[in-house]
Amino acid sequence: MNGRIFRMDIPAHQAVQELLPWYASEQLAPDETQRVREHLQTCAQCRQDLEWERDMRAGAAASDALPPGLDMESALARLMPTLGAQERAAPAMAAQAAPAAAPTAAGTPQRVSWWRTAAANQPSWLRWTVAAQWVLIVGLGALLLRPDTDPAPYRVLGSAVSSGANLVVIFQPNTSERELRHILQAQGARVVDGPTVTDAYLLHVPPASRERALAALHAEPAVQLAEALDGGTPP
Repeated sequence: MNGRIFRMDIPAHQAVQELLPWYASEQLAPDETQRVREHLQTCAQCRQDLEWERDMRAGAAASDALPPGLDMESALARLMPTLGAQERAAPAMAAQAAPAAAPTAAGTPQRVSWWRTAAANQPSWLRWTVAAQWVLIVGLGALLLRPDTDPAPYRVLGSAVSSGANLVVIFQPNTSERELRHILQAQGARVVDGPTVTDAYLLHVPPASRERALAALHAEPAVQLAEALDGGTPP
């Protein structure tokens, strides 16, 4: 059981859009896989989006490039204040969002997209989960830069770090799959891994345009967090 549910309270098209990343990576349960497959037979847009997902994953698998350097301390130093600010802002954001919420019938729980539930967790839990995940990502990357005394283990670690990733991005919880794809395509970004349990995406952008892409992502209202994985200084 993978914890994902193909909900029947929303249109099938929207439900399939949310499941496409996991369908592309063959991580869905059999019943979810069957429902997505049936919808794809009649939906050209979802077939096109699925092709995009698969192209991005194929590009990641074919890439042997690794970041030129990783600076764990500076990366964490940049990340933690950002997470702290998000934690302090969370109560105010929740209060502002409450009046605008659609009324629900008595006894009927308000439903939230499963792929966004991580962002709805307690801020302190989210903060430390993301931080731990960051340490894992950057730490494994740092191991790759050590002298290659045992090639086989480092190849395995390379796949775990998602070869070639040089940015990590977290989108706002209300970002649609279509908007997410548009933002990434505009920056020439390739999804190397994700979304993770904290809705983070590991991306690869051409090194020559990394700073420009990072600045553009910082300016996007739909982007909650964007940081470099290779120790570069963000604009």
